[in-house]
Amino acid sequence: MSTYLLPALFALFVWWFSTGAIIYLDNLPRRTFRYSMVAATLVSLAALVLLVGTVRDTSLKGAYLAFACGVFVWGWQEISFYMGYVTGPRSAPCPEGCGGWRHFGHAIETSLYHEIAILISAAVVGMISWGQPNQIGLWTFMVLWWMHQSAKLNVFLGVRNLNEEFLPEHLAFLKGFLTKKPMNLLFPVSITVSTVICALLAEQAFAPGASPFARVSATFIATMMALAILEHWMLVLPIPAQKLWSWGLSHRKTQHRFEVDVVAGFLGAGKTTYMRRLLASASQGPGRTIVLVNDFASVGVDGSLLAGQGADVVELPNGCICCSLKNDLARQLQETVARWQPERVLIEPSGVADLASLLAVLHGGELQATIRAIAVTTILDAGAFLNDFARMGTHLEAQMRLAGRVVVNKADLVTPAVLRTIFGTVQGINPEAEIAPARFGLIDVNAAPVAPASREAAPAGAAEHDHAGHDHGHDHATHAHGHEPGQGHAHAHHDHDHDHDHHHHPSHDALGLKSWTADLAPSCDADQLQTLLSRVVEGGFGEVERVKGVARSGDGWIRFDVAGGRFSMAAFAPAGEEQPRVVAIGRHVDEDSLTAAFAACAA
Repeated sequence: MSTYLLPALFALFVWWFSTGAIIYLDNLPRRTFRYSMVAATLVSLAALVLLVGTVRDTSLKGAYLAFACGVFVWGWQEISFYMGYVTGPRSAPCPEGCGGWRHFGHAIETSLYHEIAILISAAVVGMISWGQPNQIGLWTFMVLWWMHQSAKLNVFLGVRNLNEEFLPEHLAFLKGFLTKKPMNLLFPVSITVSTVICALLAEQAFAPGASPFARVSATFIATMMALAILEHWMLVLPIPAQKLWSWGLSHRKTQHRFEVDVVAGFLGAGKTTYMRRLLASASQGPGRTIVLVNDFASVGVDGSLLAGQGADVVELPNGCICCSLKNDLARQLQETVARWQPERVLIEPSGVADLASLLAVLHGGELQATIRAIAVTTILDAGAFLNDFARMGTHLEAQMRLAGRVVVNKADLVTPAVLRTIFGTVQGINPEAEIAPARFGLIDVNAAPVAPASREAAPAGAAEHDHAGHDHGHDHATHAHGHEPGQGHAHAHHDHDHDHDHHHHPSHDALGLKSWTADLAPSCDADQLQTLLSRVVEGGFGEVERVKGVARSGDGWIRFDVAGGRFSMAAFAPAGEEQPRVVAIGRHVDEDSLTAAFAACAA
């Protein structure tokens, strides 16, 4: 019995321990990788040399040594990949909407060099073992290769247990190529093939008249194939695979938990100014604050307006969280949290964002386990609300229904009757929401409550909730003060890479809107800029919903804005190497005329 039991137990231990050791090394700090890689390379080379000496040895000792050599040579493949040294030309997930063979091609690109390295190693081991009596090292390597390829295809096509926790942080992008579903059509084929091979090997191990070496050889390979079958069942059955190698994950950092504030609202409602006030209060609290800000256009402006407010700003341009979210936002948020370990993350989606989809991303997958709380605030433009609601009621209803707090901004621009109408609309859609009016985004807690038109009393929490430190954009044609310029040290990060067109190219179609962007002249005449913005408000350049930008003027800078049928210009304190630029969003925008008009503003 020891002829079978001892090699089976030895194979089981080597499989379990080597897998855990690789997981352990891959989750150490990255500064240790070079030493681990050097050690793994030396061990693999030593295993190849030793394998040369065992291929003619048909003793039991030769069988054990050859098996160990095959495992060690394979171990180099795993370590080199998971430490990021031998991977592939692609190090990012697929763009949103990618599927089919294109998605499969991207998956191959993530590990192309790794697969080539396996082929080379298999060829070397094959040449060493070719025609020799002891081929245990070769067949051990081939079974491990089969386990690897079959499991890899199955997690790509879809299985219940993806075991994502074993992926080190620097390979988190690979999660975009894993598919979660009960089973795929390849799985029964993989199990059947492995089972047949395992049965044939077991038959050889128990064949009458077989030598002790042949019995041990077949037992080694049959055990590895049985472990391959077990690994596959771990993908679809509720088997806690992570508990087998929990010691290998002991050095992984505990998942950092953080709070999320989402500030939603239609174009020009005042989200960015609200975020500035929010950042001012957040900077007084403990821990780090990160801002994820999204512009509908390919060229962002809001990130510059938020920089210098005591938080790191990560810009997600051109629709990352405006139309399509899912993998892109989840990955960016995971990478951001891993990099900065914030206590709080503020997310400003574009004005045309699908808020329900954004919240689904935040509540799903691994993000759900790391987010302590999610607060949603929707900003409404009181001056433009009735017009906006008539044109896009469904969109605004969704933003109000999902919010825990609704701030009716620019309340001083409307009559008390209109303000009561807005409050009544909000309460009818979301009776549980806190509702508060704001002037220049600043909520005066001492102001008299505004009762909805259908009620005598104010909505619960409208006046009692303390928002004194919060602000929301408030753009007047008659006010030049606008937003306060940023103070303090700026931390502007523009590190989200996308293949998007820039400069005068329409962006994503959302709610029938298109974006137009342009770089501005090195200096702009303030009077001509004011005239231009006035023409925009009057409809001189088509149906323009929103204009925002920054420009040099004289020795300083100006930020300018068109929203809600009003324009504003204000002083601006640039952070870092700012570039004069403008974004326009609307329907049927006269791009050529707008380009010429901004060019004519050059001082």
